[in-house]
Amino acid sequence: MQPDDQRSASIFRLKDGRALAYQCFGDASGFPTFYFHGTPSSRLEAGFADAAALDHGLRLIAIDRPGFGQSDFLPGRKFIDWPDDVIALADYLGVGAFGVAGHSGAGPHLFACGAMISPERLKFIGALGPWGPIATADTANSLNALDRSYMAIARQLPWTMHAAFAPIGWAALYWPDLFFGIMKANVSAADKAMLEQPEILHIFRQTEKEAFRQGSRGPAHEALIAYQDWGFDITDVRVPTYIWLGDEDIFVPQSMGRYLAQHIPNAELHMVPGKGHLNIENWHDIFAACAQHIATP
Repeated sequence: MQPDDQRSASIFRLKDGRALAYQCFGDASGFPTFYFHGTPSSRLEAGFADAAALDHGLRLIAIDRPGFGQSDFLPGRKFIDWPDDVIALADYLGVGAFGVAGHSGAGPHLFACGAMISPERLKFIGALGPWGPIATADTANSLNALDRSYMAIARQLPWTMHAAFAPIGWAALYWPDLFFGIMKANVSAADKAMLEQPEILHIFRQTEKEAFRQGSRGPAHEALIAYQDWGFDITDVRVPTYIWLGDEDIFVPQSMGRYLAQHIPNAELHMVPGKGHLNIENWHDIFAACAQHIATP
């Protein structure tokens, strides 16, 4: 489960000169699957899915998104820009067909790939507690207080989002005990129990510190666009999509999961009783479904 040291990231240069950092986990000879981290997070988050990927024959290629970890920031980035970066990296690595998987804030990026990359190349989406569009009043009203405040900032005072995220970055970088103390006080009982496991907390400390390596500009921009129109329609996702969501997740409400399942063709939603947002053991279930799909003629 332990991620490699931060310095082991590889750097790919995109055509515009930006650095795109990535790191591999799971089965080195397995089916290529690009892993997208949450928000805020980093490629090191894939350490939580390492053992499950190894067990199910998947090679995880975890990528830092622009402004996170060691990937260069892209001003004005939109979710619809992400599939081009993924395709460019896949071409560079000599990867033909592949899958994508990710947690939480990875949602918009997973679904953008599903809508914009040909099914001849993209074979599946595996999603753990994925963020969905705030498309209904039911979903908006189901958000926790923090997300409602960020939604208000994004829609009414978007230029202040960076300032709102700055204290989070400072805490993750310089006061991790404070950062995770506040986090544990504001999550479900199931998530709190996860964060009390030393090995899991160690990976979280690494990945959150790496998320803010460049400051809070990248995470703040991504949060901003997450609460706005995504620029694509999730009904255009054209590949099998496997979603696992804890029924005690306070960050991704059940209404959001139901909306995704109702509007993404070929989506399967699995609600997990008694689990929260950090139900990382469900990577085994998700990857089993993904592996079964690619093994089926």
